[in-house]
Amino acid sequence: MPKIVDHEAQREIFSQATMRLMARDGLEGVTMRAVANEAELSYGSLFHYFDSKDDLLKHAIRQLTSSQTHRVNEYVSQFSGLKALEHLLCDDAIINESSRDAWIVWMTFQYKVALQPSFAEMHSELIDGWLERITQLLSEAQQAGEINATLDIKTEAMAVWTFSAGVGQLGLLHPASLPAKLQKQLITSYLDKLR
Repeated sequence: MPKIVDHEAQREIFSQATMRLMARDGLEGVTMRAVANEAELSYGSLFHYFDSKDDLLKHAIRQLTSSQTHRVNEYVSQFSGLKALEHLLCDDAIINESSRDAWIVWMTFQYKVALQPSFAEMHSELIDGWLERITQLLSEAQQAGEINATLDIKTEAMAVWTFSAGVGQLGLLHPASLPAKLQKQLITSYLDKLR
């Protein structure tokens, strides 16, 4: 009887291996052969799921952002307005080795975004979704009277996104001067200024 293979599970195994390699060795450490070795699966089987290294990298990023979206959805189901937004932004804070690795993977993706149109297009799509979520939470906060009624929500959403991206990137690059506790304080302080 032929072996039944869960194709989505195999793709996830390869994606997880890709992210581990990116976090450990950077983009130059991600070769198709290295991914197969890291996944402990055959090199040939990798090409049943991914046509190229770029295809594999994009899938890994989608998996990474999907995990974050799942966490953010949990916050939004429990909180609203500024409290939900605070949880969303703090989810980007580098608080442990796992989130540090996720940031390295994201920063590696950014390098591809700067150089290749197909990655830039994917990045725009992901950021549009992120900005839409931030805008929604700011709008909730405004309707609940938590923030100034005259605040331009779309402009503020862009400012919040820019701020949180900067906090995360600097937290990754300078963990001694910007530890997780200080990152969270900066996020809370920023949101307090909107009240």
